[in-house]
Amino acid sequence: MTHTSSVRFLKRRSALTLLAASIAFASGVTTPVAYAESSSVNVRYYDVPAGALSQALNTFAAMSGVFLGGSGELLSGKRTLGFQGEYSTSQALDLLLSGTGLSYKTGEGNSIVLIDPNAVTEGEDGITMSPLLVESGRSTTTLGKNVLSSSEIESMAGDTSNLTDLLKGNGAVRFSRSSSTSANSASMRPDEVSIHGQSHYQNAYVIDGMSANNDLNPGDSEDTYSNPISPTNLSMLSGSSSQSYYVDPDALESVTVYDSNVPVEFGGFLGGVISSTLKRYDGEDYLSVKYAISKDEWDEMHADEDLAEDLADGDSIEGEYTPEYLKQRLTLTGAQGITDKLGMTFTASRATSAFDQSYVKNIGNTVYGKQGVEYDDTVDNAMARFDYKASQDLDVGVSMLYANRYHDGVTNASYDSAFVKSHQAAGIGFDTVLRTDSGVLKTLLTYDEAKDTLDSDDSTYTYHYVDYYNGNWPYSGGYGNVNQQQNSAKFTVEWLQNAFDVGSYKHSLQTGLELGYKKMFYEVEGDIVSENYRCINSGCADSNGDGVIDYDDEYLRITNIIAANKLEKTYHSAAVYFSDTIKKGDWTHYLGVRADYSSTLGNVDLSPRITTQWDVFSDQQTTLLAGANRYYGRDFFQYEVNSTLRSWRTMYRYNSDGSLNRQTNYSDQSFRDYDLDTPYSDEWNIGVIQRFGVVDATLQFVNRESRDLVTRTETEDGLDYYTNYGRSSTDTVTLTFETRNPFEVGATDTYGKLSISYQESERNTISDVSYEETISSDEIYYKGSVIYESQLPSFDFNIPVSISFSTRTEIPDWRLIVANSINVQSGGKVAQDTGENYTNSTGTYDIYDDLKFDQLITLDTSVEWKPELFAEVEGYIKLSVNNVFDDYIDKSTSSSSYSYTLGRSGSLEVGMRF
Repeated sequence: MTHTSSVRFLKRRSALTLLAASIAFASGVTTPVAYAESSSVNVRYYDVPAGALSQALNTFAAMSGVFLGGSGELLSGKRTLGFQGEYSTSQALDLLLSGTGLSYKTGEGNSIVLIDPNAVTEGEDGITMSPLLVESGRSTTTLGKNVLSSSEIESMAGDTSNLTDLLKGNGAVRFSRSSSTSANSASMRPDEVSIHGQSHYQNAYVIDGMSANNDLNPGDSEDTYSNPISPTNLSMLSGSSSQSYYVDPDALESVTVYDSNVPVEFGGFLGGVISSTLKRYDGEDYLSVKYAISKDEWDEMHADEDLAEDLADGDSIEGEYTPEYLKQRLTLTGAQGITDKLGMTFTASRATSAFDQSYVKNIGNTVYGKQGVEYDDTVDNAMARFDYKASQDLDVGVSMLYANRYHDGVTNASYDSAFVKSHQAAGIGFDTVLRTDSGVLKTLLTYDEAKDTLDSDDSTYTYHYVDYYNGNWPYSGGYGNVNQQQNSAKFTVEWLQNAFDVGSYKHSLQTGLELGYKKMFYEVEGDIVSENYRCINSGCADSNGDGVIDYDDEYLRITNIIAANKLEKTYHSAAVYFSDTIKKGDWTHYLGVRADYSSTLGNVDLSPRITTQWDVFSDQQTTLLAGANRYYGRDFFQYEVNSTLRSWRTMYRYNSDGSLNRQTNYSDQSFRDYDLDTPYSDEWNIGVIQRFGVVDATLQFVNRESRDLVTRTETEDGLDYYTNYGRSSTDTVTLTFETRNPFEVGATDTYGKLSISYQESERNTISDVSYEETISSDEIYYKGSVIYESQLPSFDFNIPVSISFSTRTEIPDWRLIVANSINVQSGGKVAQDTGENYTNSTGTYDIYDDLKFDQLITLDTSVEWKPELFAEVEGYIKLSVNNVFDDYIDKSTSSSSYSYTLGRSGSLEVGMRF
């Protein structure tokens, strides 16, 4: 069992008096049969969030109407993963206390006393309870849903500096091969993830019910330290992301990942849902300060021998090689009771990375020297949550979110003006939960803004031929200021009906309505001007006779102007959803449907969600599940932008005397007379859950068939437009063993999880950004057959075998947690052009062959210690070593570039909690 001594200030709210009600209920406690029977009949919908056990018990008490007795003081600092669904009072309490080591006795009337069954004595004065010892057990295992608590996140082995880092042990998730390479460890950008073979930008990110997706141009998501736009063919900003908030995991109470059998309240995804909740106030006032550091001296970096010199010099303007860097993170988290009914939590953090880059300035074979650049990469977070207990039946909450990643950059190796690129989001959400005798009414109102911005030192970039003639660097300037932004508002109302009987069937109904509004725009804040100067006389002579060859001997030959402009679109959306959870005996059926409408594409999309569950032996030890579902994906502002920005450009060509020679006005090449369907993914799955003592074993097969994926093409007249020609098929088999309660060995508690997954994915697009790819009709020769190039294996996220084995050992007497994670990635290939040809009677074809990747096995480990420094002060030290044995593989996909996986790295985090 885990017993954590409380060294924190405790401020009680009136709500806690319900739990801490005197043990008056304890004297003469019995277990009346009548009460047990009535409890089992009184079925209600419960939604008890993960968090502090004390707060969860109060929520349960308010929902159920029972009176709880026990020692509220000794529940301080203990946590639970919560639960959700239709249950009787006794079933709900069993779920709430599952894994805590606690039990309860029922008293007269509607009273319940919490007890530790291993430390209860009963005498003439009634029950005497020892201090409550609470285990941090896991929630009930379900297929397609995985929950991480804040304590698991804090002690997790490996890098946990961002949200997607937390998903590395999930068998349905695959990471990009281009993520986290050994040579560029300094980047602060979170990795992108694919769930069940779907595009990384087709996941739904949610924080406290608020959409956390950036739908501007999320496919173009690589880091951008140079060439942020192409001004000669203006496009949306690169370096975006599907995540609008780069959230600090220290702000989170829990993270829930839905990868299959996703309930109807979620829409707008093809892959999965990553739903996070901010920390809630649980009656304790505290302030926590943490400082983390990692640097290049603690890393082992690997690069090809041919690039050793480039790596050593940081010879890349793109942040490709970062041999010297310093990463630091300062985090403040806290909780404060404001009134008896109002409490708040907050998190503020800044993570920084400083590293140097260098690049050679050359024109042809003429070298003008090497330029050094200092880069700073920063991620700021500020998040707060307010919870107000308006009454026993009404809870009101406010969530406030802000995140901003911004970093330096250089326009390119020619034009050396500096810029700052930012990826920023801010939002606020208001939610209410009203409990009635008939059910629970929830509302949510949110507003947020997400944007990508380019802020350059210069908006004019210039070439002077005279400088080149005189042996000087001829380029200067930058690409101006650009902003792309989405403003979103959403209102949701949901009714959860208490369970009711129809014959021998028990029904639990859920109904919801969503209304959304979104404004998106792309803006060039001022003219972006390109100037190309040439000498007046051939050979660059002194044309004005002043004895020098300078700018007075030039004329402006060509000017390109991208005019200040703004493209703005507004959209509205609506969704309704309904589900009925039907229970009879050992069978549970979930029948749901969701209907979505968006003015973006003008489609009405119906998503059926069906799941069946069978308790085979009526003992909750062996459960079979099967599901059939449809999910509709997201659409993006890039569809509307397309080639519109091209029309903002005008080119002027001048004669040497300054007169206008020619003016070229560029036109919008977008073709808009088409009907685009919403991409969708059909899923069917089957699985089994088997309990062995404290271990839950699950085996699941998931098939995804995705259709109407958006791709780019052009008309016979050369106009660009989008189509629904894309498709994919993915099969995933996952076997998982996970401890529900810890293994107790001596004075230690050990939790463990083993996940083994195999995934096969096929698609008719090669790039993972299909909406910007034209499906190739070129024929090639591959594995003895002539096929279309679009039939080649997927280029990214296609790692077939993924194995993760993680353990977390708690030593309460030493206030120590040791975590380990072994990760195996095996298999995978990409097809490459060999440079050779194959000829038969039908023609000559390029020969493609597989480039196969080696197996990679890594061990991550961390040690977390929370010593009691003073009476009310707790220390914090976490030492992490990733890839302990420094195993790495070459994951290069072409002979012109070399890329290796991360070597051994280390980090240190220290802090205090008051």
